[in-house]
Amino acid sequence: MTNSNKSRFDYPLKVLVVEDNEVDKKVIESMLNDPTSSISYIKLTNTLNSALKILKESKFDAVVLDLNLPDSKGVGTLEKLNKRFPEIAIIVNTGAYEDELGLQTLTLGAQDFLVKGRYTSYVLNKVLHYCLERKRAEVELKRAYAQLKETQGQLVQAEKMKVVGGLASGIAHEVKNPLSTILYGVTYLIQQLKSPSRDVETVLTNIKEATNKANNIITGLLDFASLSKVDREKADLNHVIERALALASHLISKNKINVVKKYQTTLPKINIDVNRIEQVLINLILNSVYAMPKGGKIVLISKSEILNENMPEIPLEDRDKFEPGDEVAVISIEDSGCGLSQEVSKQLFDPFFTTRRAKGGTGLGLSVSKNIMAIHEGSISVKNKKTGGAIAKIILKI
Repeated sequence: MTNSNKSRFDYPLKVLVVEDNEVDKKVIESMLNDPTSSISYIKLTNTLNSALKILKESKFDAVVLDLNLPDSKGVGTLEKLNKRFPEIAIIVNTGAYEDELGLQTLTLGAQDFLVKGRYTSYVLNKVLHYCLERKRAEVELKRAYAQLKETQGQLVQAEKMKVVGGLASGIAHEVKNPLSTILYGVTYLIQQLKSPSRDVETVLTNIKEATNKANNIITGLLDFASLSKVDREKADLNHVIERALALASHLISKNKINVVKKYQTTLPKINIDVNRIEQVLINLILNSVYAMPKGGKIVLISKSEILNENMPEIPLEDRDKFEPGDEVAVISIEDSGCGLSQEVSKQLFDPFFTTRRAKGGTGLGLSVSKNIMAIHEGSISVKNKKTGGAIAKIILKI
């Protein structure tokens, strides 16, 4: 235990000192340069703005902060610094009679405070190391709490989906048979009536279209409820993309959309349910088409990559499925359409949410797609591009 503590106490720190008083600055610098202090790098500055710039450009372990600077006064100095860099340890350096102020800073983001003229080199070194440990523990605790809340939300959502799936399956099977009878009857009547009046023909056509629409909804519900049944095989993702494009080609051509393909020809084959992944790609391609009713461009990209430690392309809710170093296949679908509003972005994958209700949309396409990706232990995301339009991505382990 003693060796472990000593090792941590001797860990060389990078420290930024923010102090405008030249005397106090030299005192702190002298203490940090003391042979008994384990400080590997010291940087000094005298304004808050310069400190923020330095922290943006370089990584530091801790900041020794004077609250009263030429460009910022009082606890606001601490609040601004903590807001911009919430994961850095901050030690406030207060005036000789500011103990109460020092205590107040502990509730505003500081890990500790020192009173000028009342500490030694050893105390400063000890406080820096102990504050760094406290900050690490605080950051880990916040991350664990966020992960707990996220997991709790996922469990609640999973239970909801399970219930909805069971209900959907039962209702869909009960309704599908009567719909088939109605559709068969209407088709038969249309064929039998050789010269129906225009009104009769319109009514029968409307009935047939409404029945087909209801049947599509039921088919979507059955897809939604039966996603556990997958038939995997080793497949070429580029070939799957081409199949999806072929099925959507009529609408792509009708809407005068230019398709640009950027495929990685050496993409390894992946063990997937081809029909299900094709279904996901069709949904994403059609969403891009619908976002460009007056024409535009879709860029399809396939590539493989190794995930780094931050995994920036993976949505937070899917990161537990991947690890840094995993080799993955990424398919991107970029469009030059209208993009997503904040409200739509929040509900995009919710069952039955659609912006195309009046045009026959059921709101099940993306929710089914998300479930398909979950079964494949993959990831799906749709977000706005900075240059306009939207980009959808699916990511699968190779």
